[in-house]
Amino acid sequence: MRYIIENDISQDTIEQVYQIAKDYTRDYFSADFPDNMRVDMRFQRAALLKDGGEIVSCIVFTGLDGSAHITMMATRRSRAGNGYGQLLMRRFAEHVTELGLNSIELYTFSPVTNPNYASTVSFYQKTGFKVISEHKDLWGSGTVTLKMSKSW
Repeated sequence: MRYIIENDISQDTIEQVYQIAKDYTRDYFSADFPDNMRVDMRFQRAALLKDGGEIVSCIVFTGLDGSAHITMMATRRSRAGNGYGQLLMRRFAEHVTELGLNSIELYTFSPVTNPNYASTVSFYQKTGFKVISEHKDLWGSGTVTLKMSKSW
């Protein structure tokens, strides 16, 4: 398993992350999310766990207000539940520290909006994130979005 940072995200990475996002769309993401990520990734960076040429787990991120900001994190469904997400988050936090930053932030849906997100919020909390604010209607009418942060 290799840990890789792509500052200029390759087309192969964009396509693999697109397919991972597409696979989660029915349960987590909106229908337009994979296509939006395909465009957004051209302006961001990626932290990857790869097995050969296959992306096992990925974090797409950018910088925002002096913190690393995760815009997407996912583990390939066929590889989920094996600790790859935790390993990637640990390595990513080390990378962020090497960049001279001491925090990571992200937004995610609340389980109030979609019960599937209970496992997402739990994962982030287990890896050291705390909910720092709640936003109504940020990603659509009737949605509740959580801003989460991990600092050291």
